[in-house]
Amino acid sequence: MRVVTSEEMKTIDRIAIQEKGIPSLSLMENAGSSVVRAIEDRYGSLTAKRILVLVGRGNNGGDGLVAARHLLNKGAQVKVFMLHPANELSPECLKNFEIFKALNGEYHYITERDIHKLKLSIGISDIVIDAILGIGAKGPLKGLYATVVEILNSIDCKVVAIDVPSGVDATTGKVESVAVRADLTVVLGLMKQGLLLLSGLEYVGDWVVADIGIPYSLASTVRRFVTDESLYKAIPTRPRDGHKGTFGHGLVVAGSRTMAGAAYLTSIAMLRAGAGMVTLAVPESIAGLFPPSEIMIVPIPDTRDGCFGRTSIAKILELFPGKDALVLGPGLARIDEITEVVLELLLNWKGPLVLDADGINAISGQVDMILAINEEQRKNWILTPHPGEMSRLTGVDLVKIIEDRVSIAYETQKKLQVNVVLKGFPTIVVGPKQLYLNITGNPGMASAGMGDILSGIIGGLLCQKVAPLEAAALGVYVHGKAGDCAKQTKGERALIASDVIDALPAVL
Repeated sequence: MRVVTSEEMKTIDRIAIQEKGIPSLSLMENAGSSVVRAIEDRYGSLTAKRILVLVGRGNNGGDGLVAARHLLNKGAQVKVFMLHPANELSPECLKNFEIFKALNGEYHYITERDIHKLKLSIGISDIVIDAILGIGAKGPLKGLYATVVEILNSIDCKVVAIDVPSGVDATTGKVESVAVRADLTVVLGLMKQGLLLLSGLEYVGDWVVADIGIPYSLASTVRRFVTDESLYKAIPTRPRDGHKGTFGHGLVVAGSRTMAGAAYLTSIAMLRAGAGMVTLAVPESIAGLFPPSEIMIVPIPDTRDGCFGRTSIAKILELFPGKDALVLGPGLARIDEITEVVLELLLNWKGPLVLDADGINAISGQVDMILAINEEQRKNWILTPHPGEMSRLTGVDLVKIIEDRVSIAYETQKKLQVNVVLKGFPTIVVGPKQLYLNITGNPGMASAGMGDILSGIIGGLLCQKVAPLEAAALGVYVHGKAGDCAKQTKGERALIASDVIDALPAVL
């Protein structure tokens, strides 16, 4: 599913109307009728339901007026409340207002003086439709707009937003003052980026994307997507005569005395994701901690602290031949020698790579050395930072990263020429040509070891020759789906990382 910014959607609308000859009133008609279908699908028969429509002056308001007309035909009891007089409406909005009036539809103008009438009407309504502001709105809601939204949010009723909840920026998801809290948002034409980011996620409620007749080909240049099951096609079919070597041999370099579990979780996840074999290189002082399993454990000379150090490098490099993918970083710890280890391994590894956790911390402040590595090598790398690690890597303030994760992920990809997985909700996956937003997963996954599993899943896909960007996008999708699957039996509060590993077979 493609995802657009506000400006991209405006451009697509303009081309559809001005260059392709699709009348704007036809698009509005389709939008309004789609809203009614979505409401009927969600809430059942609309006969005798009391439905209030809040109408702004632009085309979003026109969509609401079309919906109001179709609701009348469904036998609903419809009231329209206008935030502007007729002489301030856009031409398309005005046309549909005139049609609604001609059908004897009930309407009222809202002013500060009779706001109590609106409050009473919302209080007795079964459903309220937000058709106040669309994708063109910018900045904080003020005056009557803010008052109406505050009243709506204060009353317990079902709220359906058209395209975007009023007050939510369609591109950034920011809410600068107040915004409508929707139970359902009927997104028109294409998914809007802001509904998947920041506050947008808190206000959008459930959402459906409605086809309103805009040719999908007009969005062909948009390279931003929501992850979905279509990504599974990137995994090669497993031939009947395949053997363990067919599906790749992964190498995991991970762990330290205090974080042996990270190495184990990463390796098991890599196997569960489909790798044929996994070799785990760990500091020799913790090698005996691992239970007998399908993982091949290789002890590596370590420091007195139980971490990899300078003496580890030669032995790890001996493991590189014959390996199809490398996962480097989980649980390495943060000591000075780790930076030297990580940089030496990055210089010598020529294949697909997942760099995670302390592997990322190790190269923070070493960007010039990273850029000195051949760019063709770096195109096969996948960096998987959480916001704190991204802040250390880039030097960008953590608050700014949280507020503008898409731009930061884009900029980091462009600068380092790697594939970036910026973890969080949604997780942002960006490569040289496209970006994915992943919305699988749940709050129960905010616990230790989840990132290690993600690295292992992506590494397992790389072992099977899935291209780096597709492996990253599919990896985060599968990771979240497994978390959602585990939630069904474990709930959110009790969910732990091993539960997600146990759920991987069900989603793969």
